[in-house]
Amino acid sequence: MFQFLRLAMNRGRSDGDYRAMQEQIARSTVAELKSRGIDFADKDVVELAAGLGGYSRVYAERAKTFIATDQRANPFFAEQGIAFVRFDVTKPFPLATDSVDLICTSSLIEHIEAPKSCLAECRRILRPGGTLYLSFPPFYSLLMVGGHGFKPFHFLGEKLCLKLHNAWRGVAVESYATAWGDYGLYPLTVAGVARLIRESGFDLYEQYTRMSPVNTARLPGFLADLATWHVCYLARPRAD
Repeated sequence: MFQFLRLAMNRGRSDGDYRAMQEQIARSTVAELKSRGIDFADKDVVELAAGLGGYSRVYAERAKTFIATDQRANPFFAEQGIAFVRFDVTKPFPLATDSVDLICTSSLIEHIEAPKSCLAECRRILRPGGTLYLSFPPFYSLLMVGGHGFKPFHFLGEKLCLKLHNAWRGVAVESYATAWGDYGLYPLTVAGVARLIRESGFDLYEQYTRMSPVNTARLPGFLADLATWHVCYLARPRAD
């Protein structure tokens, strides 16, 4: 854990430092999933919103087959020999129906205005019995990336939060939804994302805290949001 905290503190120094943190998380994710009966070695795996590729490098080494995807091109994937498909997750995926055993996506859902369309596409490309692994940092977490770049003002409501954030940082963010140009931030809760997953045709069978011996993600109500730095969900497509 101390190694991870050091990597997390240094993640903003360079792309390489950010990837180093992601790789540490990915190795933990692979171990956590294996302990729950999901082995990358016999799975066709797709990662959504691969970003800088730190997760991808670890997943690609362990999966039977692996495809990284993102809406932005990145030469890193070609340099590493990692299969990459560029597309926008808010539109139909250019991937075949029933073609994937495992979808991994981290820190994506809170940046999508209409997440149900993305989740529906995840369900379409997953084979029967396949698994969706989805994780994200709850907006109202007191830890780490709760509130993202708007911390510590994110508990004050969007209007006041942005007023204070803009004054403090000397910027002019108009809304959470347009915070970073072509994508934004949508305040999501642990229970709210669980509901979205179920409403999108999945059976949600596990909900836990990433890299933690204590499952704060199962605390009641808003306590789960406050105490959980990153929540993970495992879900399977519901049989029609």
